[in-house]
Amino acid sequence: MHRKWLQAIRKGVNAWATPVRPKTYHYPEAVRMRECLARGSGKLDPDTPLHKLRFVVLDTETTGFAPYGGDEVIEIGAVTVENGRPHPEQIFRRLVNPGRAIPIEVCALTGITPEQVAEADDLCTVLLEFLPFLDDACLIGHHLGFDLEFLNLKLRRFCGQTIRNPGFDTLNVAKALYPHLGSYSLDALLSAHGIEPAGRHTALGDAWLTARLFSMQLELLDVMRIKTLGELQAFLKLREDHSMALSVPSC
Repeated sequence: MHRKWLQAIRKGVNAWATPVRPKTYHYPEAVRMRECLARGSGKLDPDTPLHKLRFVVLDTETTGFAPYGGDEVIEIGAVTVENGRPHPEQIFRRLVNPGRAIPIEVCALTGITPEQVAEADDLCTVLLEFLPFLDDACLIGHHLGFDLEFLNLKLRRFCGQTIRNPGFDTLNVAKALYPHLGSYSLDALLSAHGIEPAGRHTALGDAWLTARLFSMQLELLDVMRIKTLGELQAFLKLREDHSMALSVPSC
């Protein structure tokens, strides 16, 4: 009896210890998403000149700041930057039905109303349109991780994968270029560059403003003779390491 009980316990422990295999998705939308995501997962040549790269500047509007707490995307906006400048004819803008109420303060800030999103597609459908637009471009955003967290959370559920395109955050670029600036908020950076904040707090508006900011950052990088993808990556890492070293108190 004791032996059978011990075997049962061991069997239970082994079953509990077995790693959970990721779910396999077979429906057509997931397959299409995976195909699109695969195009952006390749490594870029570090010797690629920055002016030859296609950048996609991304921004989202959401119902709040907690993707794991029930907040949802209500708008996706994106702008292409090529040859160092934004292209107004290469833009992406879609409203998203969040499947939940939009807080009054968010409606006031973004101008997006429940009536507008009521007829919009859900995020899965919108991502099926956005991912081909993104393709294999290098991603740009201000607080880019915030936007990607919302999108990748849904992508994991839809197809078991995430956006893996290489990317840069204009916040980090700004910290490297202007280490003594008092604030690195988008509003502060727009003001420092003399960019009028027209369209602020809409996904496409913020994407366009961030694209203009990034375009000016590229000009300054060029003056500093930082001309390739690898040189930019090395520059950001050097400034980050230097900043971390300065923040460590001396004994």
